[in-house]
Amino acid sequence: MNYANFFELKGQIIEEITGLTEGNDEVVITTNIGKYRLYHLQDCCEEVLINKVIGNVSDLVGEVIFAEEDAGANDPEWFNEKFYDSHTWTKYVLKNVNASLEFWFLGTSNGYYGEDVIFVKI
Repeated sequence: MNYANFFELKGQIIEEITGLTEGNDEVVITTNIGKYRLYHLQDCCEEVLINKVIGNVSDLVGEVIFAEEDAGANDPEWFNEKFYDSHTWTKYVLKNVNASLEFWFLGTSNGYYGEDVIFVKI
């Protein structure tokens, strides 16, 4: 597995982003440098899915971008559900000078299983 750092996307040009839909479990980002995948390595009894997408992919295609990641982000103000077991938010932001795209993965489990998102170059 070719692990990467989300911040590596900084300065690259977005060509395509697929899978960026609420309820999906994987995103593939294609840039002028390569192709990257965000996903969760499933173990047993956890679920990690895209919970929220804010912005439009089309606003970033063909543009040089800046990338931010916040693993273990606090519950966002727009989310009002309560969890009785473990949950982890991972927030990703891609932006250029004119637009921003924010997407949030939500991982839930009984607390024993990992809820992280993996970023790899494919």
